[in-house]
Amino acid sequence: MFRFRQLLPLFLLLWLVVPGPLRAQMETPAVANKRLFDRTVDELNFRTMETVYDKSFARGKFPASLRTVKARQEFNNFPGRDDLKKLFHNYNDISARYKSRFGKGRTDLVEFEKELNTILVDRNFEFFIRVLPRDERVALIRSLQRYIKQGAAQFNASEDPAPEDLATDAAAVPPADGETATLAPAAAAEDPQPAPEASLTSVPDAGYAAPRSLDVAPRHDWMDYLTLMLASGSFLLLLYLVTSVLPDLRTRLDALAENEEQPAPRPRRRANALPEDTYENEE
Repeated sequence: MFRFRQLLPLFLLLWLVVPGPLRAQMETPAVANKRLFDRTVDELNFRTMETVYDKSFARGKFPASLRTVKARQEFNNFPGRDDLKKLFHNYNDISARYKSRFGKGRTDLVEFEKELNTILVDRNFEFFIRVLPRDERVALIRSLQRYIKQGAAQFNASEDPAPEDLATDAAAVPPADGETATLAPAAAAEDPQPAPEASLTSVPDAGYAAPRSLDVAPRHDWMDYLTLMLASGSFLLLLYLVTSVLPDLRTRLDALAENEEQPAPRPRRRANALPEDTYENEE
């Protein structure tokens, strides 16, 4: 009986530890990938809010424990910035919806990375980080892209179909009416761009345009080239004034200043000059 009491804590420890690995083995890869996607989304949202908060409050620090939606919703340390508090809470609610982008329909690695990358070009995300300078926005997006790659490295692709099977299935689908038969299989299998979420703020911004992705090259029209020509002409004119006109003008001003400083010569009286007539004074 005494020996059984000594082994009782060991049996209790085994009972608590063994079900964990068993549940992990019974869990399907799809469920594990969905949980990985949700965890990655929470981390992306946390890092985004942390960067914006630390930039907005020089003496404040976003707590590292706010890695869940509920914890961030209960965070109210925004001294004197009620507008920023509302912005954070609104984006926290919207960012939680990113989790619903994966788990329905395709659940392969390509879809996993695609839905995570769409967060970085979402209009609400770009509206939220607009307070950051351009260099810091780029640095934040690059760091989030690296974290997405780390999450993709943990993805369980054991149930993903082979690329050959995807190409065969896409080629077997007949084209719709009015479409050409030369449609690429990859383009047919690609999902359309998801519609943006609701506006981040209650007041619509009429002058706000959809931001451009960092990986898309800009397109220039005739107005851009005309602006470039005018700027170049202004620069050349300024260069001519500085190198030619201003030195000549300075030389002339210096010459005039020297002439004004020299006293005018007094006329000398001739030695044999006659005395002045004083008849009028004698009368």
